[in-house]
Amino acid sequence: MTDTGEESKTSTTTEEEPYIKTATHNYVSRLASIKGANRVELKGKCVLQPNVTLDGEKAWVKAGRYCTIHTNTTLQPSRMPPPYYDQDEEQQQYVPLILRNHVVIQSNCTIEAAAIGSAVQIGHDSTLGKRCIIKDCCIIEPNSYVADDTVVPPFTRMAGKPAIMVEELPESVAVDLVDAAVDEYQRFVDTTATQK
Repeated sequence: MTDTGEESKTSTTTEEEPYIKTATHNYVSRLASIKGANRVELKGKCVLQPNVTLDGEKAWVKAGRYCTIHTNTTLQPSRMPPPYYDQDEEQQQYVPLILRNHVVIQSNCTIEAAAIGSAVQIGHDSTLGKRCIIKDCCIIEPNSYVADDTVVPPFTRMAGKPAIMVEELPESVAVDLVDAAVDEYQRFVDTTATQK
């Protein structure tokens, strides 16, 4: 896992603590699974809760600052569409999965998107299909399914299976979603500190 701080391999935790804290203030649960750690990058102040899976074996998985990924959520790059994929597993190409800053993904989600913009909230039990792109300042309601190759425009609320646009969000949501992501990180840090 690439931690973009000066001391990327430094951990300030002991074996008894449930989270590993990195030099750039990422908190990674000891029960989280990071596959292909050399292709997983957390920019800082990210939280990976228990039973989160980041699969960097086939392509990069990158998360910006203040990204919180709740329990039982899987992030994995998706395969390129035809004609780019081959039947031979070793020849297949995969699309990197990029999360920008201030992204909150609730529990029990499956994410195979190509990109998730800044200031995005994804509700619990949601699925983002292969190669979809979620632009900045979006809300995906709980129990939603965003179909493969969908591009969600900025300032959009999506809901349903398949997810459709249910509301165009006001521009003020850009500030609200950033504040919500920072607050969620700070609440986590405060709660973790009080449990020591």
